[in-house]
Amino acid sequence: MSDSTINKNIGFSAAFGAATLMGFVGFFARHINAQGDVIAFSRMLCGAILFFFILMYLGRLSDLKKYKLSPAMVCSGFFMGTCLSAYVAATQLTSIANAVFFIYIGPIISTVLAIIFLKEKLKPVTLLSIALVFMGMLMIINLVTVTDGGLSIGMSFSKETFVGDMLALASGVGYGLFLFFGRYRTEVPGDVRSFWNFVFALAGICMLFLFTNPTVSQMTASDWIWWLAIGVVCGFGALSLCTIATRHLQAAEFACVSYWECVVASIIGILVFSEPLSAEQMIGGGLIIAGGCSETIYSLFGRRKAVSASAQV
Repeated sequence: MSDSTINKNIGFSAAFGAATLMGFVGFFARHINAQGDVIAFSRMLCGAILFFFILMYLGRLSDLKKYKLSPAMVCSGFFMGTCLSAYVAATQLTSIANAVFFIYIGPIISTVLAIIFLKEKLKPVTLLSIALVFMGMLMIINLVTVTDGGLSIGMSFSKETFVGDMLALASGVGYGLFLFFGRYRTEVPGDVRSFWNFVFALAGICMLFLFTNPTVSQMTASDWIWWLAIGVVCGFGALSLCTIATRHLQAAEFACVSYWECVVASIIGILVFSEPLSAEQMIGGGLIIAGGCSETIYSLFGRRKAVSASAQV
């Protein structure tokens, strides 16, 4: 995609929107009595069905043939589905802190891969922003706390949580690969890319079903309503915006904004579930907001200044 078709305003708006909606995952998941991969299946199924009807309504189903599939498009969708399934399963087998930590190495992985293979440049201000949001994430999930003796790291491993920790690690790697492969084929319209993302994500989750043998017999009418709701909000809404964001933003730029999800999840925990918020978590949220906003402001105004200078020349 040429620079003239890149719109940073759209990119950052979509990234913040995606992170905000992703922050509601825990809110919906707590109301669903089902396995993690069953919940993830809803997010992908709703996305695929809704985008199919959107393309049909717009008379653009032919675009699914017009833009040929590529390995990057297949991999992007596959890793999107498997990483989310692995993450939700990990939260049931290890600590929430460990699961969140591992999945949030994903944006860092995608940034490193983009620098190596896509030759994307990492600006000093972006490096600082990533450091701020990553430290903020560690504090907001209570992995790093302030004690009288300094900083304390609360991450722990045991034989009992080994499977969960490995699933969490797999979710982080998968998330990073999803974001990285999403940087390819940016000439394909967002709705077409989103449709194929959801389709191949479904394929990945169905492969996992062969090993997890999920059941839905315990789900009530209320569970099914929440199951559909998470599919529309955190599937169709959040992941579609994520696809749009990766089309307009470099991997490092998206990484700086993605941690906003942690802040949203914490706010929901306070307002809905009356969960306490420690001073360290407040500082962590502040670091995430500062890092994400600084990268957004610098990228937007720095780009406009560069465009204005080139126009004057």
